[in-house]
Formats: sequence, C-alpha cells, structure tokens
Amino acid sequence: MKAFITTMLLLISASALGADQPGDGIYLWSKDGSAPPITSQAGKKLFLGARQDLKIQSLDLSSQDNANTRFDLSLTLPYDKNIGPSSYILIVSGTAYEQIASGATQENASKEKISHIYFRISGDANARQVSQYLKTPIVYRKHPRHNLLVSFTPTKQEFSIGDEVTATLRITNVGTNTISFLQGGRNRAERDNQYVFCARYNGRQVEDIGTSGHTGGLGVWRVLKPGETFEDKISLSKWFSFDKAGTYEVHGSYYLDFNDPDVESRRTIWEDYVSADFNVTIKKQEESSNKKVEATR
Repeated sequence: MKAFITTMLLLISASALGADQPGDGIYLWSKDGSAPPITSQAGKKLFLGARQDLKIQSLDLSSQDNANTRFDLSLTLPYDKNIGPSSYILIVSGTAYEQIASGATQENASKEKISHIYFRISGDANARQVSQYLKTPIVYRKHPRHNLLVSFTPTKQEFSIGDEVTATLRITNVGTNTISFLQGGRNRAERDNQYVFCARYNGRQVEDIGTSGHTGGLGVWRVLKPGETFEDKISLSKWFSFDKAGTYEVHGSYYLDFNDPDVESRRTIWEDYVSADFNVTIKKQEESSNKKVEATR
C-alpha cells in the first residue's frame, strides 16, 4: 500500500509538470511565433527552438550579490559569428533561463577568437540545479573580513565662497589580513561616482548639482596590507555649490569592490561601502580677505 501511494504521488507530480515538458539542455531561441512557447524565469515569453549540442569549452557560474541570490552563468564556445545576445535558452529542471548577452574575445596563445554566452539565474536552489546539470561549481561571494579605519578630511580648515572645495579620503587597514579592491570603474563621467556624498546646511538637505550617471571607466587594483593606508583626493564642488557661508555637515561614502589578492582573476568577492562624517566650513570672501589684512599688520 505504501509503495502504491508513492507511485501515485510520482505520477501526480509528473502530470503537474506536464507530459510535454522539454528536457534539460540548451535550445535555440526561436523567433518563430508558431514555435512552442515557454516562460522564462524572468517572466518573459519565449519560443523554443531545437535542442542544441554545443561544444562548451569552459563554464563559470558565479554569484553577483553578497546575499548569494543572483548568479551569472558564462559559457565559452568555439567562435561563431552568428551568435547574438539572444540566441539560446537554457532549461534545467523545468525552469527556462533566457540568454542575456554574448561576446567574443581572442585567446592569447592560439590567436583564435572564442565566443561567450551569458545567462542570469535567480535563487540559490536554481543555481544548484544548474551547477549539478552542467557539472560546474558555484563561486559564491564571501566576506573579506576587512577591518578599516576611514576618514574624510577637508584639505583646508576653511574655504571661501567660489573656491573649489576638496577633501582627502583615507582608508587604513587596521585588520590582520591583506585586502584588495578596485579604484575606478565608475569615473567615466562628470565626477568619480565611486564616491557618494550628502550634505546638510542649517539642518536642511543641500542640493546635489551633479549626476551619478557613468559609463564605467578605467580602474587599478589597490592592495592594502595590515597597517597600510590608501589616500585619494576628491572635489566636493562636483556635488555641491557651497554658495553660502557657514558649516556644512557632510556624509561621505566610498564604494569598494573587493577581490581576492591571491587570485589572478580578480573576481569580485564582496561589495561594500566605507563612510564617515565630516564638516566643511565656508567663509565669505570679504571675511577671508580681512583676516589676511589683519595677519599682515
């Protein structure tokens, strides 16, 4: 009787999934509206083409957030000029994942081009299913165990209205392990958007006069051993006009894309912000001039 009930449950489960459910594999993303429809994990209606037997050279399945809930799957294939950003659909355990991008690079050794296709997977359980099917490990995010002392210091005790207002960021590794992070990557813009600032004047929010839009940018890896300090100078005038005399209360943040200093790939292992509060003092032009005159007497 127990075996009979178990068999019935299996039959019911199979029926619920659907007898014509496509098997695991990579399929063409058909543009023919008469092809069998399927809904992707992202909720997009797709049309399923023929199952493909791709010659996969390498795989990479890695987490894209600290909570390990979003994953990107990258497949490296022999170069094919016909591969586009929406050529394939991946199906694993009844869930369809649409291709989100494609690209091509040139291998240094052979000088031959190779193609890359990318899929986005939501949820750790789904990533585990994909990992098991493709027989590739999941690279999870991990905390770098950083312990940092952070400060923003204005470059002058006081600025005059109209001056460029600048400050120095200092990050000191007060921990016991070496850390590595990317400086740059958000600076192809009107300002370096690795920084985020907000300011208050007389208790009111100060208007941000710039924009946080950017198109990436060049970056360099910074390695901080225990006791070492990273410094960078930034112009606050790209965020605020500082057109009134008085004290501005500023909160500064700096985005850190951590990577493992011992791994050549420089893959992101953690994302975080360091932050600190500081004050900026603005004096009227005539007040500053009077102080200079008094100092010469």
